[in-house]
Amino acid sequence: RVWRADGALAMKANRLRGLVRQKLVGHIEKLRVGKRSGRRRKFRKFGMENHDSKPQNAAIKKLFDSPVKLLAVSNSKEEFPRGGVRIPEIAFAGRSNVGKSSLLRSLCLRNIHVPVGNRPGTTRSLDFYEIGHKLRVVDLPGYGFAYAQDELRKQWSDLIEAYLQERRSLKRVMVVVDARHGLKDSDFEFLEKLELYRRRFQIVLTKADMLETEPLALMLDHTREQLQEHRQVHPEIMLCSSHNKGGIKEIRAVLGSVVKFPEVKAEVVNSSSVKLDKEKNTLKAKIKARRDRRRNRHTL
Repeated sequence: RVWRADGALAMKANRLRGLVRQKLVGHIEKLRVGKRSGRRRKFRKFGMENHDSKPQNAAIKKLFDSPVKLLAVSNSKEEFPRGGVRIPEIAFAGRSNVGKSSLLRSLCLRNIHVPVGNRPGTTRSLDFYEIGHKLRVVDLPGYGFAYAQDELRKQWSDLIEAYLQERRSLKRVMVVVDARHGLKDSDFEFLEKLELYRRRFQIVLTKADMLETEPLALMLDHTREQLQEHRQVHPEIMLCSSHNKGGIKEIRAVLGSVVKFPEVKAEVVNSSSVKLDKEKNTLKAKIKARRDRRRNRHTL
């Protein structure tokens, strides 16, 4: 009986996993990532946007169309730019050679030269970029294996820890992971630091166009299971491809969610006030109509 019960539970668990993976496959198809029949997905140079998902917010689109400037290249914490908590910051971190610099170039740094190379350890400082005076994106040096001396890697590690520990304007850390390999030991060590400093983080699986749809869904499901014990993790895992721009619009929406748009809020307040005025006018008209009916009855 025990064996039958265990078998039934295992079958039920497999069914649930199958349903979850089917949903993940549908999600991957909507994002237009993953490859089919051994080929990468190819789209036209223009019109790569995902028309199946919701249209992009106008305020977020305006934000990423605004000019971007390189604010600072910091090799020590004394060189961090000032600004307090007025302008929010989102940091991008990841192992060396996971496609972090290519992702940043696809997201918001199209007109700025971002060093991209096949050799790990291209980013060797904390690079601060400012987008439209409303958002700052910080490119952190890659952790893990890199073509650099041990002393230099120790310097990078201390610099990253100082930034995570002391930066008040840091709102979220986007941890970039290669979708082909998943989370490694160096990733878990970095996540422990984020948990220690109570920094909110979110996982981004890059190079999603190099995996077929079903293996990518398995990797996404496995990554979710690995992150269940972490408290500071954001529940949504992002998928993207710098090659065909799949999932880029969704990550831009995440970046724009930490920015305060006063003009958008003003529009919402004005529309709600207009709606309340219309309701008041209709209610007054109904009350006046009832009074007129009563007067006509008394006169009759």
